[in-house]
This record gives sequence, structure tokens and C-alpha cells, in this order.
Amino acid sequence: MNENITYCSTFNLDSSETVAYNNPLFPAYIRQGILSSYPDYSAVSHWHKDLEFIVIKKGAMTYNVNGELYDLYEGSGIMVNSRQLHYGFSPEHKECEFICILLSPELLSGNEWFYQNYIEPVTENSLYPYLFLSKENWTNAILDKINKIYSSAALQAERDLPYFTLTGEFLSIMKILYENLDSKTDNTAKESNELISLRNMITYIEGHYFQRITLENLASSGICCKSRCSFLFKKYLHETPMVYLAKLRLRKSLDALLNSDTSITDIAYAHGFCGASYYCETFQKYYGISPLQYRKVQKGATH
Repeated sequence: MNENITYCSTFNLDSSETVAYNNPLFPAYIRQGILSSYPDYSAVSHWHKDLEFIVIKKGAMTYNVNGELYDLYEGSGIMVNSRQLHYGFSPEHKECEFICILLSPELLSGNEWFYQNYIEPVTENSLYPYLFLSKENWTNAILDKINKIYSSAALQAERDLPYFTLTGEFLSIMKILYENLDSKTDNTAKESNELISLRNMITYIEGHYFQRITLENLASSGICCKSRCSFLFKKYLHETPMVYLAKLRLRKSLDALLNSDTSITDIAYAHGFCGASYYCETFQKYYGISPLQYRKVQKGATH
């Protein structure tokens, strides 16, 4: 189960991301990855209803949750709560090996009363969009359980997860969170209008990246003005809307670049670039190598 981590780029009607679960019929995603498998050593900002657990096995990375940055180091980790914008990256382009586990609250929704009184007080808790996991305090128990889930899954076939172990450990994790977080009071405040607007704009980009997108288009999708659009991207993602768009187009182009013999010109036009020259220039700027060189290096590494 030591694989590159990728996320499915399809979105649901509520603009949440569809996760490529190990078994499509069981909402759990378990992988180990390395940060260098992401061009520019950075994942794309995304969100989903699942709780996400990252544990650093070697190296370090910076994690962005709703615009807040947290440094993760070997042995530590982070829990990202449901429906929070997040991504990991290395500003120094240094390697990091990590475990990524996504678990849907739906796994524990068999009884409506239990779910509303013991699960939602954690997943809907606005005080905890994320939680740093450390060996130095009570969250160490969560780290142990995440490592146990991964170790158990690693012994199984790709889609034959240890379902009883996984569900039992997830229930234990939720019990730990419920008992230690301030989850028994009314902390379910309405979600920030800023985050709702930003998510809508990100979803618009995902659905239209192959077309011409202007700042006006983007702002309209977020029901805000152009200056507000730029402000929200800088506040939460630490880059401009057009830089985010360019990087996403580049990432989207990698599948065609690596898994086909499509020409650079055709790839450029298919992914929203105005021509091969601009595509190559942008690719070189962010990845430090030309598309053709990248194709040659990556294909050579797989043989």
C-alpha cells in the first residue's frame, strides 16, 4: 500500500470532493505517499466530508487548513475535521513520507440518535477545524490507532480492507475526540461565508479549468467582487486566483503528459492554455523542467 496519493477531481452537488476510496462501496481511504510525487511538492487545496488523518513517517511538511499553516514533523500528525479546506506542501521542496487516512463519518451512522449526540458534536464542532497530533499528550492515542489501521490495511489486498478493525478503531478515535474536545456545548456555529464563497470558486475552477476563465467569472461564481475574490484566495490559499488556476491546470495536464503520446500543443489547449509556448513557460516556472523533459524523466523512472 506504499503508493502515490492522488485525489479524485470530481465534485458532488454540494461542491465537496469525491474521494477515490480503496473500496468504492466502503468510505475509507488508506495510503502511504511521498511529497515528491506531487509536482512542486504541493497537493492541491481540497475538502470533503471525511475526517482526514496525516501522520509523518519521515521528514516534514507544512499543512494548510483554512489558511492557517502548521508544521508537521516526524512522528507527529494532524486531524482535519469534516468540510475544511486543506492541503500539505513543502516550501523548501524537501521530501516527506507520510500516511494519509480518510474515514467517513457515515461509517458510524447506523443509529441516528447516537450519530447526532456523539459523532456530530465532533464533526460539526466549529472550534476544531483541525487538531495537531503529538506523542506528548492525549492525542498520542489517536496516532497509535492511525498507525494500527494502516498496518492492518497494509497486510490486506488493495480493496480487501480489515473492515472490522478499521471500523472499531475509528469508533475508538471518535470516543477519544468526544471525551477530550469541548464537544458537549453548542459549538456548531454557521460556517464562514468566506469559506463558502471560496469553495464555490474552487469548484468553478475545477469544472471550467479547460476553458477561458476571467477574474470576473470567478468572482461571480463566489458571489463577490473581484477584489474580494483575490482577497479570499490570498487569505486562505496564500496565492492569487490566477496562480491557483495555472497550477491546477498544470496538475490536470500531467495525466495526458505521462499516460499518452499526445502532443504538447494538444495538451496545452485541452487544459486551458492559450498555446504550447505559454504552457511550456508556465510548466518550467513551477516545476523547474520542461513538459517534454518531465515526460522523459517520469517515464524513465517507471521502467
